[in-house]
Amino acid sequence: MKRFITIMLTLQICLASFTAHAESINYYVIAKQAMPFQIISNNHQHSGMVSDIVSSVFADNYTVNYHTYPFNRMISELESGGEKNWITYGSPNWGGVQAANLSDKPIYTVSHSILTHAKSDLVYRDFKDVKDKVFILLNGFDYPSLQPFIDSGEINELRVKDYAAAFRILDRMPQDAIFVEMTSRIKYNLKLLSRNLNDYKLQDFSALIPSYPIYLALDPNMDSDIQKFINQQLSILSKSGTLQEIINRYI
Repeated sequence: MKRFITIMLTLQICLASFTAHAESINYYVIAKQAMPFQIISNNHQHSGMVSDIVSSVFADNYTVNYHTYPFNRMISELESGGEKNWITYGSPNWGGVQAANLSDKPIYTVSHSILTHAKSDLVYRDFKDVKDKVFILLNGFDYPSLQPFIDSGEINELRVKDYAAAFRILDRMPQDAIFVEMTSRIKYNLKLLSRNLNDYKLQDFSALIPSYPIYLALDPNMDSDIQKFINQQLSILSKSGTLQEIINRYI
């Protein structure tokens, strides 16, 4: 009888484990604009800081389904509910669905910079130094710290579809345009597009857009056991140094 009870308990544990791990994770990826956080190769392989972290979190435990959309479409999909147990990345600073339910621990700290052409004589100290410049910003992304200046007309914004377009405008308007974006993404895309770093200058912009943490953003209705598992795995990855190793691959 005792052996029978032991066998039944073992079967129940195995069944519970199978049930939990049978759940699929639906990972949402931004097409083209999110490098080095999310990178999609020509043969549709996924890499990047966030993608590698997600892959490490769920290695050997869950099936991860990838969903790739342009940024605005992705947000619309998630605001409509998205696929069950979805995950992407986000920050409290961004608000909306990318801030509704975040991992316990941040995965990276974001800083912003001004990129100018090397021919520019701009030295940034405060807002008056840039108020007469054309601000190049990426389509689809919000910049809450800049929005009041945009709304008041103090900032003349020029939206572009990608980094290549931003760099071309700096080349054509070296004295008049500035590109405001995450420092890590500027550096990565300059290198990716084989731009000569000596042709441009980076200046810290944290006085106007303070540095802030980003997290894994989770489905507000995510299964509680999966959410607990994610936070446990992030803690393990952080303590082992794996999280920093992943970040160091791209930054």
